[in-house]
Amino acid sequence: MFEKFTQKAIDIVINAQVEAGNLNADKVYSEHILLGLVMSLKGVQSRLICVQNINIEELKNEIKNKIELKKEPHKGKFIPFSDSSKEILEKTMEIAKSYNNSLIVPYHIALAIFTSKNSGAYTILKEFNFEEEKAISNIKGLLEKKTKQKHYKHPEEDIIDIQDIQNNYFKRVDNIFTENSLSEILSSAKAKLSTYGYEILGTEQIVQSVLDDENSEITKILNKYGITKEKYEEKLKTFSNRQEEYGERQIIFTPNAFRVMLNTFETAKELGSVNIKQEHVILGVLKAQTGIAYKILKELTGYKTDLVEKLIKELNTGAKTMPETLAILQLAKAEAINLNKCTIGTEMILLGTLAYKNGVANAVLKKLGITLKDARIEASKLIGDEMEDTENSPIKYTERAKKLLEFAYEIAKKHGKEKIMSEHLLYAFTKIRGCLGMQILENLGTDILEIKHGILSELENIQI
Repeated sequence: MFEKFTQKAIDIVINAQVEAGNLNADKVYSEHILLGLVMSLKGVQSRLICVQNINIEELKNEIKNKIELKKEPHKGKFIPFSDSSKEILEKTMEIAKSYNNSLIVPYHIALAIFTSKNSGAYTILKEFNFEEEKAISNIKGLLEKKTKQKHYKHPEEDIIDIQDIQNNYFKRVDNIFTENSLSEILSSAKAKLSTYGYEILGTEQIVQSVLDDENSEITKILNKYGITKEKYEEKLKTFSNRQEEYGERQIIFTPNAFRVMLNTFETAKELGSVNIKQEHVILGVLKAQTGIAYKILKELTGYKTDLVEKLIKELNTGAKTMPETLAILQLAKAEAINLNKCTIGTEMILLGTLAYKNGVANAVLKKLGITLKDARIEASKLIGDEMEDTENSPIKYTERAKKLLEFAYEIAKKHGKEKIMSEHLLYAFTKIRGCLGMQILENLGTDILEIKHGILSELENIQI
């Protein structure tokens, strides 16, 4: 039944099952699905379906009073779905089908509950001054809009300088050959070419060279997921040709290896690192999702879809704090999703910078009177209220956002830093005047000179 449910929709059902057990119920009733819905949705989504004012504890108490409880606790045991909850779930699928939606999202579940007037969930909901007509109208409007939805165009897409993109592209190409930390990996990979009778470097040799270093942190982590040097080389022997590596042209790198190298640099910046490390190469391979190395890694791990997230988490295990840039970008993603967007422009990175309370940038902006609340309002004005399909679309960065990270990387590297810090990101806003992040700052009453002076004041002995 649940194969077409998105992760967020599944979370609602899981929450319902967990809470049914916590409340000692003999079955998962429609009331529990309502509880799962209210617990799972936050922010804009919660306001959209008009449940933002429902107190979770009060709702639990109401459910306790309405449902006959079992004497024996059911925590950890399987609890069957009641007929009423099955009807809600079946109705959910019917609603999705009526809107020609291939996947079940939380709004389908909400609409099923709100229109099932004979259910216990609906009865309890009415006791909380629920604005039924408004919620149903909002959801139907959203689902109808999604059915007819056109491609959302981020405002920063209108200010892309093609020349800038090309210059940045070739700069990244040059970086591949000038980055000292990559030279050892690439030299080792190149030495392996004669073994296979190849002249062009592919992803398979690059990953093979990373695994040669048995003492590296990323190699030890990969070993835990079944990716050992021996197993990798055994899999590599099964590839009799390099069709997976080539496109229409041949260069010093295969096209896929070249793509991985560019991904490697972007990954390093997203993780706030100025130095390119072996783990960035592996993550670059996984993000490329193409090539011989990618196929081997996925086969050895059983095609784990969340391997990138798992590796990033393990790489940061034991660290006292998460790298600032990684934390800021995660907060930026959360801000984007909260506004029903999956496109991250410079405005979202600014919101992430403001949400990150420990950074130098936050201290500078605080002294300038810039608050997260005000910045959110300005960001909403600039990007509009058109919704993106956050359930099915991947998070993506605008070219301006990528350029911002590029500038921050260059600033940090210029001053001999190993990490991209929040002050480097803030300074980068001042170098891209057409970006939404800088527009927000100017709209809130500050300017480039004040920002630069503020950073210098916080970093007394550092000149940027």
